[in-house]
Amino acid sequence: MGDWPQRRILVPGDGGFVSTMTALVALSSGAPASAAWPAANLALFVPFRLTEPKTVYKMAIGAGSVVGGNFDIGIYDRFGNRMVSSGATAKAAASTEQIVDVTDTVIGPGHYYLAMAADGTNNYIRTMPTGTSTVPLQKARLYGCLQMATAYTLPDPATFAAYATSALVPQIAAFFRPH
Repeated sequence: MGDWPQRRILVPGDGGFVSTMTALVALSSGAPASAAWPAANLALFVPFRLTEPKTVYKMAIGAGSVVGGNFDIGIYDRFGNRMVSSGATAKAAASTEQIVDVTDTVIGPGHYYLAMAADGTNNYIRTMPTGTSTVPLQKARLYGCLQMATAYTLPDPATFAAYATSALVPQIAAFFRPH
C-alpha cells in the first residue's frame, strides 16, 4: 500500500481548509439540508487526513433553518485525544454557516476527526448518504465516521463507538494556515 499516491485533502491557497464536504461527496448525491441533531449530547466524528503540518485557527458549522441550542466543534486525533474545540457555543443564526474562533493549534500530518456535539435536537445542516434501508448507515461506517453518546461538551479524551445513531453527516469545517 505504500506505493499508492497520497490524496491531498487541503485546498490550495493561503493554508486551506478541511470540511466534511469531502465525506458528503463520497457518500451522497443528495443536496445538503437542514435536519434535527439525532440526539441530545451526541458527538459525531468524521475522518480527514493532513499531509503536512498546519495551524487551525477557525472552525465552522452549517447552522440549519432554526436558531436555538448550543454546539461544540473540534478536532480529535485518531486515538480520541481532543486537539482543539470551540467550547460551548450558542447557535446564533439560521440558514447560514457559523464561523467560530478556536485557539491557534498546530496539527501535524496524520489522521484526524472533525467532531461536533450538540446539547439538544435543534437543527443543523447535514446530508444523508444515499441508499435505502441500512445502506446510508453502512456508507457512513465504511467512510470511517464514529460517534460518542453523552459527549456535550466535547470530552477529552473521546471514547469512540461505531456509527449507529444516525446516517447523517454534519457539515463541519476547519480553517488552516501554513505552519
